[in-house]
Parts: sequence; C-alpha cells; structure tokens
Amino acid sequence: MARPAEFDRQDVLEKAMNVFWRTGYSATSISDLVDATSLKPGSLYGAFQSKRDLFLEVIDTYANRSLERVSNALSESDSPLENIETFFKRFASDLSNDEIGKGCLLVNTLLELATEDEEVRARVSHYFDQLEKHFENTIIQAQKLGQLDKNKEPEVLATYVMTSIWGLRVLSGKRPDSKTFDKVIQQTLSTLHYTAH
Repeated sequence: MARPAEFDRQDVLEKAMNVFWRTGYSATSISDLVDATSLKPGSLYGAFQSKRDLFLEVIDTYANRSLERVSNALSESDSPLENIETFFKRFASDLSNDEIGKGCLLVNTLLELATEDEEVRARVSHYFDQLEKHFENTIIQAQKLGQLDKNKEPEVLATYVMTSIWGLRVLSGKRPDSKTFDKVIQQTLSTLHYTAH
C-alpha cells in the first residue's frame, strides 16, 4: 500500500505558485521548487509527476480562485453596474499592492507559452472565456434593468472590459503610481456609460 503524502498539497501549490508567478515557467527549475516547498525531488515527482503537471495544477488553482473573486464581486448587490465598479475597486487595490510587478499569472503564462504549448494556451484561454462570460452576463443584466444602452453588444463590451484588465496587469510590470491605474479604470467604466465615484 502506498504511503499517504506527508505534506499539505494546497500549501505546496501556494509555494510553487509564488515561484512560477515570480520567475515564469521556463525559468523555474526543480531546484527552485524544492527550495520553495521544502520537498525532496522524489516527493515532488511522486505527487505531481513533472514540473509541467505541477504547473498545470497551479494554473487551475489560481484560475479558479480568480473566477470565484470575480463571481463574488459581480453578484454582491442588485445593481449590475455597481458590481462592476466593486470589482474594479478591488482590482485597483490589487494593482497598487503589486509592489514587484508580478502581474497576473494567467496573463504572464499566455505571454510566455501561448506559441509553445497548445494545451497551456487552451487551458488559460478557457479560464479567460469564463471570466469574460461573467462580465457579459452582468452587462446583459444591466441592460435589462435600463442601466445600459440595449443597442450595445454585451459580448463586445465584455471583451473590452477584459482587454482593459489584461492591459492593466501588463502595465503593472512598470509599477506606475496608483493614479495611472485609476484613470484607466475610470475610462473603462465610462465606456459603460457609468463613472465610478
């Protein structure tokens, strides 16, 4: 009978996530992961089979957490547009607190591996599609409540919002001041005929 894993899998994923997030997939070595997780190489391979499989599980963990945060923000009140504002307020805080410019692990991964690894590209794209769908549904709700022009295409607006989010994540690598983030967010919200205040 195989011995049970003598470590907290979620804790290992968190520590591995921080390494991949900081240095990227290709630049992360097994030695880096061993140092971060305090596991021996045999234990890492025994639990995750390979660096790539560990990375895929890290991506799933990060993405599901992001989906949950977006879903929670966009369902916080009965006002769809206020919920979008709530999301962006929290997002602005995340951007300002990203002192080393790590950005978004999903965006970073797509930029690094999209042309090299089709499975990773498809997996990250799938999560982005889910995130975008959350915004599209919220925009549709806003139109039904008369908060947005019904002639606007919800799918296009949702794509615009997501493009702004991705761009801000990339911009965070430059570590601009918070006013820069705020101005871009205000411009994004104004496209929805709504200005945060």
